[in-house]
Amino acid sequence: MKILWRQLISLMQGLFLLIAVIFLKACASKQVHEGPLQQAEWDTKAMIRDMKENKTQTVSIDLMAVKNQRVRLDVTAMMGFNVASLVMSPKEIAYAIYPKKEFYYGKNSEKSIERIMGLSLHPMNLANIAFEEPVRGPGWICEQDNLKVLSKCENRQRSIRVEWKDRTPEGQKKVVITAPQLEMQWLFKPPQTEVQFKAETFTLKQPDGFKAIQIN
Repeated sequence: MKILWRQLISLMQGLFLLIAVIFLKACASKQVHEGPLQQAEWDTKAMIRDMKENKTQTVSIDLMAVKNQRVRLDVTAMMGFNVASLVMSPKEIAYAIYPKKEFYYGKNSEKSIERIMGLSLHPMNLANIAFEEPVRGPGWICEQDNLKVLSKCENRQRSIRVEWKDRTPEGQKKVVITAPQLEMQWLFKPPQTEVQFKAETFTLKQPDGFKAIQIN
């Protein structure tokens, strides 16, 4: 009886040791993924208020990005109605506006999306906002909170402000963008980090029947 009892205790000790090893490996693996993101996919929703027209629209935005390299955004309204798709690199941009059947392509710059969003902002900054990186460009000043985490970027000359709020440890957050012509509350779910993008993910062709407009 004593022998069986000792064998049982030995077995339990071995089991606890195995569990501890697995737990430590899991923690080590988790620590690797908690480093700065290099690529990710976000499921987001945005409530956009047009100050000039005094209208508010809520859309879903799927954002896929490789930091500082490639970005894709697909915008849909209620019931899955396609609003726009956009792909870009730091130097080139292409986007389709489905309701208007217009396809824009050309040089990526601060003027690229001003006609559709009322923002004089380099579009690559949309990915910087998702990655919680400072907004880049002339006149932008960014601040950190007491925990040394990016909290606000502002361009006083253009009256544009970006604020990160309501962060959670899982990566959920709210970003508030205010400008003279719009206010945007952008809600991010936790990012999907285990992603492998295909080359065609960041390619957008002119849809049939769409008018092509070159951006200079």
